[in-house]
Amino acid sequence: MLIKRIFTAIIIIFIINLLLFKSSKYTFILALFVICTISSWEWSKISNLGSLFCKILLLIINNVILGTLIFLIINIKILYRKVLLLLLTFIPVIWWLVAIYLLIIHTKLIKIWYRLEKIKLLFGTFIIIPLLYNIIIIYLYYYNTGLFQNALLLYLIIIISCIDSVSFIYGSYFGYKKIMPTISPNKTWEGFIVGLLLSIVISFILINIMFNHSKLLLVISSIISLSLSIIGDLTESMFKRLANLKDSGSILPGHGGILDRIDSFSISIPIFTFLLILFS
Repeated sequence: MLIKRIFTAIIIIFIINLLLFKSSKYTFILALFVICTISSWEWSKISNLGSLFCKILLLIINNVILGTLIFLIINIKILYRKVLLLLLTFIPVIWWLVAIYLLIIHTKLIKIWYRLEKIKLLFGTFIIIPLLYNIIIIYLYYYNTGLFQNALLLYLIIIISCIDSVSFIYGSYFGYKKIMPTISPNKTWEGFIVGLLLSIVISFILINIMFNHSKLLLVISSIISLSLSIIGDLTESMFKRLANLKDSGSILPGHGGILDRIDSFSISIPIFTFLLILFS
């Protein structure tokens, strides 16, 4: 399992490198639509969608929503840009407040999960779409926020991947105090705290190396978004447990599905972007 995980991670790093530094804007956007399609398909299983027609319809709807938002983000006039971006980045803040409430009442949610057909689909849309359009916001409007193109996206990928990986590895070997054992028995406070501290140290180092301005804002935004990353992780684990699934998919050997890989990103990047736009 560990060898598969490492091998898959190397391939993912290679693909990310190509997308960030070797591809055009349109190739990058196309890659986001691919992620949207695969993760929407995975969500159709988590939400227990039965027919193939309904699953395909969900893929189409999510891609249309994403395409519409990307069009607005790209074509909005400069005069109204900050207002639109602030509104779009505030939407996931509301969703994640709802997600925290769902985590608190998750034992009650078990009893009504199979009756929440339409609402379950919305849950997936609020997890997937805001992450992808926030990536586009950073890609387009913070394209040169550093010593090289896409420095900010690369920075976020590194620090969020760090807290994810360190929390998993340290927690697996040395963790014993479970965060929410009924939702995710493998996630421990020891793993999360060590992962958070190490990620914050790495973020300090990278900010001083990679960026020439807004360093304090980047530090504060990073600490807040990293601290909340566990919410994204636990939320997806909760939905998978409600659907009796171990992984969202199997497209990434050793990791599971796309949703399994982006769970921490789904909250950290939107929160980071919201804070960046709000205070910049």
